[in-house]
Amino acid sequence: MTVPCCPEPATPELLPPPGNFFQQRWKLLSDRQRGYIFALMAMMGAALFSFPYQQAVHEVGALPSVFGVFCWAMLFSAPGAWRLRRNTRFRPRILYISVVMAIVGVVGNYAVCQALDGNAPSLVIIITRSEIVIAMLLGWVFLKEYVTRRVWVAVGVILTGIVVMRLEGLSHASGSWSLVLWALLTAFSFASMQVLSKAIVHEIDPQALNVIRLGLALVIMAFFPGVLETVQTMSWHTWMLLGMAAFSGPFIGRVSYTYALRSLTIAQAMTIGTCAPVLTLLIDVLVFQRIPGLWELGGGTLVLLGVLSSFWKPSASRVPA
Repeated sequence: MTVPCCPEPATPELLPPPGNFFQQRWKLLSDRQRGYIFALMAMMGAALFSFPYQQAVHEVGALPSVFGVFCWAMLFSAPGAWRLRRNTRFRPRILYISVVMAIVGVVGNYAVCQALDGNAPSLVIIITRSEIVIAMLLGWVFLKEYVTRRVWVAVGVILTGIVVMRLEGLSHASGSWSLVLWALLTAFSFASMQVLSKAIVHEIDPQALNVIRLGLALVIMAFFPGVLETVQTMSWHTWMLLGMAAFSGPFIGRVSYTYALRSLTIAQAMTIGTCAPVLTLLIDVLVFQRIPGLWELGGGTLVLLGVLSSFWKPSASRVPA
């Protein structure tokens, strides 16, 4: 009689490498969920950007700081752009829009530098936040992205919250009309960049787009008087500050935002991005232990309520049978 031999214990399957694990989980997400994740990453990058950038601006000025940030961001984006180069369809249309984006980006950064030369930075920040309204209108007109009444109301609440957050530092500066015009030009320039990015986001990888537009912008800015001279004299400490700002802002923030536009509308992506000032305030409190004022707390609460209301959908009422 043959005694059946005991089956060998099954060898436990090895866990997949962490990279494969996250890739599998990422593939299970819907396009909309991926868009929300990218939008949140962009919001966090924008919130972290201001801390090192403001310190660098105090050391060397605004335009040289923009030039340094663009240099770092282009270097950060270059490896990914090369690796994903096959995802880009190089057509004349892509090149034309990239050139326009570079010019518009330089105009926006120059305008905000001119606006901040005044004595009312809070007023400038409030006006430039009208970017979200301008971008939604441009997306509605040129990309046929319909914006519901609920989203318009939410945007109104968000902008009110931003005004309240800055109300304590709001002041009327001399020559404020020119300041307002520069701030509006900033908002229009950055809003145009959102629409241009959305128009070609499915034809070019966002990292490749970042490299092209930043490279063209650096060439344009090199002709600005005094910029290259100041850049050549910047210390390593300033370069490190600009590197940190570039990694969180024009690299992680901008690239993630462009990826988000593949799945979300401009209104959805920008609404999430408006939480950046609230996150900046939270970091300021937790890390730098600054006690916020009542206006900041109240305005931040309004911003959060506006963002949440823009994504809240009331349940449909049941129709009796």
